[in-house]
Amino acid sequence: MNQRVTYKTLWLVSARDGSARKQQFSQKTLLLGPNGTGKSRIVKNLYWVFGCKTRKRDAGIWDPDTVAALEFAYRDTNYIVVRDGKRLGMFEDNDQLLFSADNMSAWSKQIAAFFGFELRLKRPQSATFSQAGPEYMFMPFYMDQDGSWGAGWDTFEQLTQFSNWKGATFESFIGMRPNAYFHAKYLSTEIGDRANERRKELEAHRAAFKRVQDVLPKNLPSLNFAAFRSELAELGRKATKLQQDQVRIRGQLLGLVNIREKVKSELKIALAASSELKGDFAYLTDRAGESIECPTCGTVHENSFHARILLSSDAESLGGLIMELRTQVDDIGSKEASIRASLQSVERDIAELDKLQQERRAKLKLEEVLASQSKRTLDTAFQRVSRDLSGALKKLEAEKAKADEQAKKFEDPKRLSAVRQYFSAQVSSLSSLVDVPIDEQIGEPKPGTRAQSGGSSAPRSMLAVHLAMLATNAEWGDSPLFPFVVDTPQQSGQDDSNLTKMVQVLGRAAGVHHQVILAAERLPTSVQLGDFEVVRLTEKRQVLSKDIFDEAVARLQEPLSALRESLRPAVQTA
Repeated sequence: MNQRVTYKTLWLVSARDGSARKQQFSQKTLLLGPNGTGKSRIVKNLYWVFGCKTRKRDAGIWDPDTVAALEFAYRDTNYIVVRDGKRLGMFEDNDQLLFSADNMSAWSKQIAAFFGFELRLKRPQSATFSQAGPEYMFMPFYMDQDGSWGAGWDTFEQLTQFSNWKGATFESFIGMRPNAYFHAKYLSTEIGDRANERRKELEAHRAAFKRVQDVLPKNLPSLNFAAFRSELAELGRKATKLQQDQVRIRGQLLGLVNIREKVKSELKIALAASSELKGDFAYLTDRAGESIECPTCGTVHENSFHARILLSSDAESLGGLIMELRTQVDDIGSKEASIRASLQSVERDIAELDKLQQERRAKLKLEEVLASQSKRTLDTAFQRVSRDLSGALKKLEAEKAKADEQAKKFEDPKRLSAVRQYFSAQVSSLSSLVDVPIDEQIGEPKPGTRAQSGGSSAPRSMLAVHLAMLATNAEWGDSPLFPFVVDTPQQSGQDDSNLTKMVQVLGRAAGVHHQVILAAERLPTSVQLGDFEVVRLTEKRQVLSKDIFDEAVARLQEPLSALRESLRPAVQTA
């Protein structure tokens, strides 16, 4: 099935200004016009509509409440995505709503599932992985005028919400660890968590049944009687819950004690440092105006008022830290006392349960007879539960092994080496095509590498990197083939010769697998545009037009109403 994504029509509607734009795209579209005619505004909305945090989309007098919609084709099916402020929705060609969201966390998961984007990244100071947003999916396909031509990957805003995102993002894109790899790893983790839950459940049942068995009399007579069946089941449930509570609370207490000792250690260090600072300050104060010779290097330092002020400021800052650490110690102490009280309560309940079991042992012989049947029932119940849980556990373990094997295929050293070599060869070849000098080309290209050259060579080198990533993804990756959008290649004073090479190379190289959308202020007369369709923008600050407003409103009325209705808060009725 066709993985190529083709943008067809972009709609922009401003109710405030009573104006709109209908921008259609061919397989190769050139938006040509001087500064201020709206080229960048158009291409930024191609990504804003998908939920990306585009740079300077609302700059100037632009209506921030402008509604955007994009008609596109994917997998031989037509869709339209609509964005109205924080509300986003995906529709089929007949305006049937597929999914919608009014927060980026939910939307990121939905749009990722729609395009098969499986990348999950870790947030700073967190051990958990979250679904990467659409910015990380679109980045290689978009060269933004305001963020893509410089020294860093700044195409979109807030990319640092994830730590170490570059390596994973670009390795995934070029196919070293494609979406199928991340899907298999995520599936393995999810199945592993479910298997662990089954193991814990099985162990809890085993411990609970053993606890109940231990309190039943020994050498019981055999009797087929079910009087205590319900009571024993309740006893087992109580024992299971108490044991689980005990394990959970002990874990909380252990974690809190570790934190307490860590904070106390930090407080001790801070107090020692504070004492040293106070001693230094007193020493300097007693010798105000005197020069002090360093006993180590012999350098003579002036004992100035400014130096003592700085030392005093350091002491005050350290004092604030000490107060904060003491507050933390007090807070931890309060929490620890509360947790210990909870643990004592659970242990009392366990003791009471044990006491109840002991008392029942000492009761009449009839109860011993009845207990015999209860024991038989208990054994039967445990065998049934154990059999069911063990069967479910074996099935999960087999599924996890299958997912691990699938992920392992993408970690084959030969495959990884082949992908790296292909990417490196593409960077080298394309750099030469856009006339990046050999000594300024990237020596050993890696996923996420930026241009190492300077001056006018840097933008050409970055174009080569993007084109190399697109080619490698088409060969080794499994990401959808989104359009390649380039905003203003005339960076760092490109002369006509180099600008001509940039335009012609990107048109040929990217156009093999991708739709191409290029925005430029001007082009040299020597450029062979070939099958580029030229859209000329001539009027400054007139990217939206009142003439198209009614047509745009009519086109978006139905999907926009459906989007807003789908996200309307439910009304509680009596």
